[in-house]
Amino acid sequence: MLKQITSILNYYKPLALWSFLITIVITIINPMVILALCTKLFLTLLLWIMLSDRNLRKRLNFYKISGISNFKFFSFIFLIDSFITCAFIALIKGFI
Repeated sequence: MLKQITSILNYYKPLALWSFLITIVITIINPMVILALCTKLFLTLLLWIMLSDRNLRKRLNFYKISGISNFKFFSFIFLIDSFITCAFIALIKGFI
């Protein structure tokens, strides 16, 4: 189980910068947690749809992590991203 989580986190590292930039943009526009989480859920579903295309999956260097279903993989990524987003927005609201 620990090896699977490590594999997911290694895949999430390059996406983390883009996710954080999206969080900053959402915070500038309207710092509401529900809006941010809905946007992140939409983007996660969009990534899932994009990676279901075989040609695009090869171009994005997506690899199949052994023992993890796609649903579990994207759910875990969304949960990590949601936690980071909520923490960031809570910090920003604390200073505003």
